[in-house]
Formats: sequence, C-alpha cells, structure tokens
Amino acid sequence: MIETPVLIVGGGPVGLALAADLGWRGVGCMLAEQGDGRIITPKMNEVNVRTMEFCRRWGIADAVHACPFPGDYPLDVVFVTTLAGHELARMRRPPRMLQRVSAQANSPMQLQACSQMWFDPILQRFAGAFPHVTLGYGWRLESFIDEGDSVVAQVANRDTGGNETVRCRYLVGCDGAGSMVRQRLGIGLEGAGTLGHPVHLYFRAPGLLEQCGRVPGTFFLAIDREGLWANIRVVDPANAMWRLMVLDSDGTLTHDKVDREGLLRRAMGRKVEVEWLGTSIWTRRRLVAERYGLGRVFLAGDAVHQLSPTGALGMNTGIGDAIDLGWKIAACLQGWGGSVLLDSYDAERRPIGHRNVGMATEFYLAHEAFQSGLGAIEDDTPAGTAARAQIGAQLETSIGAMFRTEGLQLGYAYEGSPICVPDGSAAEPDRADRYVPSSRAGGRAPHAALEDGRSTLDLFGRCFTLLSVGGADVASIVSAANSRHLPLDVHTLGEAAVIAAYGRGLFLVRPDGHVAWRGRQAPDDAIGLIDTVRGA
Repeated sequence: MIETPVLIVGGGPVGLALAADLGWRGVGCMLAEQGDGRIITPKMNEVNVRTMEFCRRWGIADAVHACPFPGDYPLDVVFVTTLAGHELARMRRPPRMLQRVSAQANSPMQLQACSQMWFDPILQRFAGAFPHVTLGYGWRLESFIDEGDSVVAQVANRDTGGNETVRCRYLVGCDGAGSMVRQRLGIGLEGAGTLGHPVHLYFRAPGLLEQCGRVPGTFFLAIDREGLWANIRVVDPANAMWRLMVLDSDGTLTHDKVDREGLLRRAMGRKVEVEWLGTSIWTRRRLVAERYGLGRVFLAGDAVHQLSPTGALGMNTGIGDAIDLGWKIAACLQGWGGSVLLDSYDAERRPIGHRNVGMATEFYLAHEAFQSGLGAIEDDTPAGTAARAQIGAQLETSIGAMFRTEGLQLGYAYEGSPICVPDGSAAEPDRADRYVPSSRAGGRAPHAALEDGRSTLDLFGRCFTLLSVGGADVASIVSAANSRHLPLDVHTLGEAAVIAAYGRGLFLVRPDGHVAWRGRQAPDDAIGLIDTVRGA
C-alpha cells in the first residue's frame, strides 16, 4: 500500500498547481494522471494577473516570462472580416516587455501569454523538484472509499497493467469536466448547460500575417456577412503555430466531417497552405457543481465549474481553487487548522465559480448581437466603409469587454466566508473591467510597493501575516496565535503607499493572500479571532 497525505487525481494545470502549492508548503502528495503529461494542442494560452502573482510567490514567474512566446510580440486584439480582408478595429495591447508597472498599478505582475504546452511543464518541474511530491503519469484512478479518517483508492498503471492501493488523508479530483471523482461522489451540476459546440483547428503557417498583409497581433476575431463566427489566435509565433476556433457547430459534427480547408479559407479570405496539427470538437457549457466536495474528498477546476473560455477564466479559476484548498489542507495536516476549516472551501470557492461562469457566459452571449444586419460589411463601397466603422466601434465596446478584465482577475472576494471577520463596511462593486483595491475582509490584500523594492504581496503565502500599519499594538494577537500554534509573521509598515492602500490599523492576511480581519486595534477577544480564521 502506498501512503501519502494527499492524492491528487488529474495532472492538468489545476492538479499540478495544487501539487506545487502543497509541495511548497512542505506537504507530501501524489498526483495520478492517466496520460503522459505532454500537451500537443493546448486548451489554454493565457496566465492571468492573479495566477502570475501566485507564480511570483512560488518563485517561477521568471520561468513563465521566459516561455517561448516572445516578450516583444504585440498582444493586440483585432477585429477583421478575414485575416487578409478589412480591419474593423484594433485594441492596442503592447508587448509585455514594453509594458511598465507604474507606482499606481494594482499588481506587480502582468498577464502573460503562455500556452499550456509550456505552462504545464513549468509546473511539472517546480512541483516535481520537491522530494515529498510524486508525479505519477500513466496512473488511472479506478475507485476510492472514504473511510472517515482516510481515503483508500485503487489506481491502475496504464503501461504495466499493475494495480496499487493508495491510502491518503485527503483526495482531490482535478480530473476535468467528466470528473470520475465527482460522479462517484454523486455530486450534480447546476446551470443552463450547453451553450454550443466549438471546433478548434490547430495548424502551422510560417509567414501567415505577411501573406495576409496584416500588422501583427495575437488575437483576431472574424466577422463577415453571416456574423461573428470565429477567432484566429497565434499560439507560438516563433514556430508559426496558430489556432482557428469556430465558435459553434450544429452539435452533430464529427472529426472526419470537419471541412478544415473550407473553414480556413473563410477565415483567411484567401488560399493559404498550412500544416494541420490537430482538431478538437468540444462543448461550451455554463455549469457549477452542487458542492465542491464531500467528506475527505474535494473537487477543483473543470470538475466543478465549466465555463466559456471568453475572458480566459477557465484554468485561472481552477488555479484559484487550488490556492484556496492548498493552504487549508496543509493547515489541517500540520495540526493548526480547525475542524471546519475545510468546509470553508465550498463556502468560498463555489460563489466564485458561479460568478466567473456567469461573467464568461455574458461575454460569449454578446457575440449574438453581431449575427444580423451585416450585409455591407465586406463591400468595397462607401456604405461598406461606413458599416465597418460603425460595427468596429461596437465590437470594441461589446466584444472587447472580455479583454478588459482587471476586476474579474483581482476583484473576487469571499463575502460571507465563515473564516473571515466582517467589519460592517460595504463591499466594492464587482465589475469585470475595474478593480478597486480594498483591505476589507474576504478580498485580495492590496499590492503596495515597499521601499526595498518588494510588494506587500511578497509578504504573504507561507503562513498568516499580520500587518501593523501605523504602529498599533500586536501583542495580544501574537500571543493568541502562539497559543493555537497558528504560524504568524508580523510586519510593521509605514510607507505612504501602504497607508494609501490599506489605511491605518491592523490587517490579518491569510496564507492565500486574502484579508481575514482588519481593525484599528487588536480585538478584545484575540483568541476568538484566531479561532475563527483558522476554522475552529
């Protein structure tokens, strides 16, 4: 029998992120992935700002920045009739290397174009470097039983046909939309279900933009007389790898019936020779699990939320699940987490699942407004020129919203969490396009630049952190934390940037970087505060 504190089922980016976070926290785990871990046709291509902050915490942000996507490549979003046709609008997004993080920025990090075929190996190398983390590829979960004080799982090796029994304290299903773990738990999905059946076509086409006479960009959305129907994205500029996404099909299309050449011709507006790399037909959904776990078994990623990729929320939402769950499992295994700490995982992350699924669905449904009245859009006439100008402005406002998401990335807060202590203040409006920093309990602790060049975010992660801004006394909180064996770092800060971001007082920040409590001074019942935030 294999003994491990945590068994993670599924080795995509969410499972790898959980293994990485647990390993970074000193917690042993085993990951069981039935595939070989190689990504040929990536499902995700952007690591958003919040996920980059987690990469910064782990010390792998530089590795993500060093991925093969060129740092000087324009990230522009462009609306076109075809790639070789008319350009209707262009949203300028400068290359990462030309972006500058200002003193007023809400994060020290920036969104990074980094395909899953590069991001997964970065996570693999990081997680696999911990001696207490085992990455098991070629292992398939067959069954599991929650015995109350542990979980016993049966896994099979794809290559040898051998079977092993694994006993763990916790099992986490990161095994995708068709999650066997979720199904075995009997947990259903809530929501309107299917939105469509997109088609992904991957190809290699050196010099494609030059052939089409197009100024470089990363994301091209194609709209013709029949409507907004596809997008064309560069995945790997150096190796001329592209992805054409047809937004919807009739739901009966099979791989052998996909008219790749016809779709390519429609998207390009001309004949282009390409090397085909892969085709996938998948289902666009809007679903959230009824619960995020049962007993000692938990779920994360696509196993609990299935959403449109509009807004680049899929993997990044799953990484947020892993971060929330990781520190809580570690706390319970290390003995200072309370008896209801893990219950807060569902209470915190399921509302975020509903939030992100809802916002991604809104972004996608906005495409429906551009399916009629487009007759002149391709015409080389004054009427066509006027139509393109009008529709281009509408596209940039409406469809462009899915690329203006700082609030969506940074602004999620755990309102009503049982392990956060509210102070009665009103929440900031939850807007996709705008993030307003706040030190309220439940929200992401704000970034502020410190005099030594670090960010306040660099103070968080390993344990709880108590910030004393303005010199308030911390003795009673420190004593209470010690009495409960809750690991706590204390920092006294007085920089103007910190005061502007937080205000004056005391701020207790959780290991995931969210504020647990704030006050002008220590509470009368410091023990009660510590017991609340540790889930006791």
